[in-house]
Amino acid sequence: MGRLVAGELIKVRTTRTALGFGAASLLLVVAGVTITILAGHPDTIDDKRSALNFGDAISLVVLLFGAVGATGEFRHRTLAPAVLIAPDRLRLLVARIGAYALTGAALAAVMALVTFAIGIPLLAGESGPDLAGGDYAKLVAGGLLVSALAVAIGVAFGTLVRNQVFAVIGVLVWITILEPLVGLIKDRLLDYTLGSALTGVAEGGSDRLSFGGAIVVLLAWTVVMLAAAAIVDGRRDVE
Repeated sequence: MGRLVAGELIKVRTTRTALGFGAASLLLVVAGVTITILAGHPDTIDDKRSALNFGDAISLVVLLFGAVGATGEFRHRTLAPAVLIAPDRLRLLVARIGAYALTGAALAAVMALVTFAIGIPLLAGESGPDLAGGDYAKLVAGGLLVSALAVAIGVAFGTLVRNQVFAVIGVLVWITILEPLVGLIKDRLLDYTLGSALTGVAEGGSDRLSFGGAIVVLLAWTVVMLAAAAIVDGRRDVE
């Protein structure tokens, strides 16, 4: 399994896709932190924690990264050679998800450093209480967890749909349009959507859903998506 993960990591880091999504994440984080603090002047604990919430800023990006990476296997027909090396499709899928999850966590770690390097000095000039060590710890833990699980869900979704364009459009429609519509049925249902779970974990919890509760919901989404991808992929012919 270790060799399979290492092989998948080589594919991830040698493609321009990873660099593109990494650059997009960096741009979002730098712009988000700078504009939020300089224009918003946060003066409460919640506002300051929100200003440094890099996990929420990159969650959609890494979700798309996973979907694009997985569909790229089908688009460029690189899956067949991989299956010849590792005929067990489940092990191959798990290795791919593991590689992307490690990449997502590494990206989140870099974004945490960038966020704090820019945000902490800027927040020092703002009024109000300072963030405690526990606030920073929750932001880092939430960001790492969100990034790793979001990219894993993206890989699972991409494995299910295979078509790259449909995967990207599907993720965007799912998160930005369909999930908000769930609130029209019942407001409480929004707490159990993927987007809310990602935000809840990245923020370290909210008034509606605790940090632990958000983690449970996000893990449930991850398990369901990975199980569906494993079942469908195992029954599909390799092209």
